[in-house]
Amino acid sequence: MSLIAGTIYFTRADQTYFLVTDQPKSQFFTVKMHRHQNETALGTLLNGLREELGIDPDCLRLGELGTWHTQGLETQDDLISLYTLELVDETSLNMQRLRSVGMSFAQAKSVKNLIFNVDVTGVARLD
Repeated sequence: MSLIAGTIYFTRADQTYFLVTDQPKSQFFTVKMHRHQNETALGTLLNGLREELGIDPDCLRLGELGTWHTQGLETQDDLISLYTLELVDETSLNMQRLRSVGMSFAQAKSVKNLIFNVDVTGVARLD
């Protein structure tokens, strides 16, 4: 079993927002992937977004891949694959459902410590 993380982002009025767990400490959305059941990381994440958060994967576009250091950049023992997904239709979100499961969209500047723990230098950018 492996943990896979993902976040959805959108930009409004020059401000970028990321989907994170609510306080006290913001985290990215995570799901458990079972390799022995022939699951893929991206498929597992998209299923989790649909089933747990009610987000239609057809309203998302794959952004960058990276790794999230859950304990900070000083150690390599805490790496989780991170997928960023761009939201193409804000009206497709059920914000009440997201709040009910402890998720919300936060401005990038308010979760900068979380974002600083993401490393995208080891993976290719998808255009």
